[in-house]
Amino acid sequence: APRVAFVTLATGAYGEGALVLSAGLRRRLPAEVDVLVFSSFEADNDGPEAPDVPPLRLAPGVQLRALAQLPVVPEPPSCIGPPLMPQFRFCWAKLGLWALDDEYDVIVYMDADMLIVGDISRLLSQIPAPGILRAVPACECWCSEECCYTSAASSNESDFPKTPSTFYFNAGLLMFRPSREEFNAMKSSMLALSTSNLEGSADSASIEMPFAEQDFLNRHFRGRVLPLPPAFNALKHALKNPKHESALPISSCIAIHFVMGKPWAPPSKLEEDFEHLHAQWRAERQALSPVAFRRLDWAQRKLHPALDLWLLPDFVTPECEESLLSCFYGSSAVSLQGRWRQLRRRNLLCLGGVPHNDGAICEELPSPVGVLGQVLSEMGALAGEPDQCLVNSYARGQGIDAHFDGPRFKSEVAIVTLEGPALLHFRLVEKTEHPELPPRVEVLLLPRSLLVFKDAAYELYVHRIDHAEADTTAAGERILRAPRRTSLTLRRLADVQLKASQVVTEVQREARASQWQWWDSQISEID
Repeated sequence: APRVAFVTLATGAYGEGALVLSAGLRRRLPAEVDVLVFSSFEADNDGPEAPDVPPLRLAPGVQLRALAQLPVVPEPPSCIGPPLMPQFRFCWAKLGLWALDDEYDVIVYMDADMLIVGDISRLLSQIPAPGILRAVPACECWCSEECCYTSAASSNESDFPKTPSTFYFNAGLLMFRPSREEFNAMKSSMLALSTSNLEGSADSASIEMPFAEQDFLNRHFRGRVLPLPPAFNALKHALKNPKHESALPISSCIAIHFVMGKPWAPPSKLEEDFEHLHAQWRAERQALSPVAFRRLDWAQRKLHPALDLWLLPDFVTPECEESLLSCFYGSSAVSLQGRWRQLRRRNLLCLGGVPHNDGAICEELPSPVGVLGQVLSEMGALAGEPDQCLVNSYARGQGIDAHFDGPRFKSEVAIVTLEGPALLHFRLVEKTEHPELPPRVEVLLLPRSLLVFKDAAYELYVHRIDHAEADTTAAGERILRAPRRTSLTLRRLADVQLKASQVVTEVQREARASQWQWWDSQISEID
């Protein structure tokens, strides 16, 4: 089977669009098809517009890649003129997708301002031959009476054109076979433009590129394009165009393309006719809030160059925090109520598996915790999905004494903090043996943050939270504790006898219950 990826770009404010698009793709595509988001969000969040750029969040099952990983095709010479819209300058990056031929046989690129509303997997039966591009005609009613946008309006795959033709297409959806040879040809074409003396010549007018890479691709692939029906790239304004609306009812659309005004932007009088479409996008975005986790480059969040210790603020959304807390404390948590154990200095709930001498026999983590674990694995925070989650509930004034997590777990931990802050102290035990390491590190854990520590930070340091009503940082800042703080410690057990999916017999379930009884007898030892 061909290796297929559906890809989008997340730059600037388009991160909100990338979240909704990629989640819609992941939900509707087969598991073997990758969904990728290429992002420059570390750069965006450090730039002058950073306060206006929301954190990039993605749903489970979506892969994040750094935009800088894509090779670059030089932009056209200045004499050709600037793009029509400033954000079009980011679109040149999509040309680098042609260089992914070592990973994928087929790429489907989609702009981040698109919403999946139908069966996008139908594209998988329309893979083009090498050197051929598949795209939807652009709506050119604004500049031509010969607009062919809905000329291929049939949604029946058997009616799709079989031979390439010449037409101007919209580059919001592109389906192609990546090829380093094709990428190099694009690069050569652009270099030829850049080295030509076009300034003031008639040629410079003939190759204006107000739509940036869209104009370039139309020029580069002329005569090598197979049209796709507009249902795969239903341009928002065309759905209200009398010339097209009868041939393209919204009920037949597969992907709506929000050209011009964006649904995540403040409402505008100019967009009133499209409010019902914008509302549909916003409903999708709201539904994703509990499973939209912050993603970015881990290297940017390392707390000390010598330690594998990372802090990611604002990792979970308020909606995700609410979902997790409801799982532990709410009316839906009836099945867990008997699992809480009151220790001397906190309350504890263990989920998943316990570190038993015979190897853990695990249970499924509750849904919101399991989704969190899946994301921690996908983003590389943990080397695999966690099979244990300790939920610690602290009242104000309660903490935890200095301790190692020990050899019964893999040497990596992810801690998600909910409800209230706390100051976590790390202390190096054998200072003389490791002079290259800092003797002490403190980390302020804010609500909804993620802390990950591994290897030396796990094996050589003890960590603690003071028993206090407030914390004082090394800089002298006093942080008052909340009435309750909940923390999730997610780990992978070193010795697993049976994963949750492997527990299928009554004998296995009884053995698991026996392990939990043993755990209850030992639990006071961990306080």
